[in-house]
Amino acid sequence: MQVFVGPEEYPVMALVDTGSDINIITEDAEIKDSLLNRKLKGNLRGIGGNPTSLIGLAEFTHGPFPSGEEKEIHFFIAKGAVHTVLGRPFLADNNIRLDFSKK
Repeated sequence: MQVFVGPEEYPVMALVDTGSDINIITEDAEIKDSLLNRKLKGNLRGIGGNPTSLIGLAEFTHGPFPSGEEKEIHFFIAKGAVHTVLGRPFLADNNIRLDFSKK
């Protein structure tokens, strides 16, 4: 799905991952320079076991949401060819519920 991130509202294609404990955004230079709040070094491994390096944390206020609220959103910035991921924190913070039941 396409989402718009940061104060400049950059268009980014993102995957919704209901099993991810974090939100991840790619190291795209244009976006990173606008969003990077804190540098950090770390690694994570997804379900496939491949390591991904984390280089920073992006924190920004986004909204207004349908409720009229503005909320702080956090993305870990990953180095390399990774997908932008909207994980459980994003879904929970925005009261998004996915219903896969048949009606």
